[in-house]
Amino acid sequence: MLDLRQIRYFVAVAEAGNVGRAAEQLHISQSPLSRQIIQLEEQLGVTLFERAKQRVHLNAEGRAFLAEARALLANAARLEELGRSLASGATGSLAIGYVEGAVHSGLVADMLKDFRRGGRISICN
Repeated sequence: MLDLRQIRYFVAVAEAGNVGRAAEQLHISQSPLSRQIIQLEEQLGVTLFERAKQRVHLNAEGRAFLAEARALLANAARLEELGRSLASGATGSLAIGYVEGAVHSGLVADMLKDFRRGGRISICN
């Protein structure tokens, strides 16, 4: 399975065009970054970069992989945000069952107001 960290590293190197510059942006050393890129290529079974002395250039396979890598990272960011939203209660659904008397007494309306303010709803027996 692909490692999102390696995908982030790949995108950083592809965008910087230089492993050293990408390492600086990622706040890691150049050597571990290079190893991660090589491991990714080995795992995929494809070379993604043309390597020169001071620069790296995406080859055709790397350009195709970059487009999908960016999409994957964008989806991962949305998924992470959804998780946070679900955890905070900002996203989700609320199902309410009630009896007629609760509506007329104002109990349901009061509970909904409390819920909208971020309060917890207590269940009465």
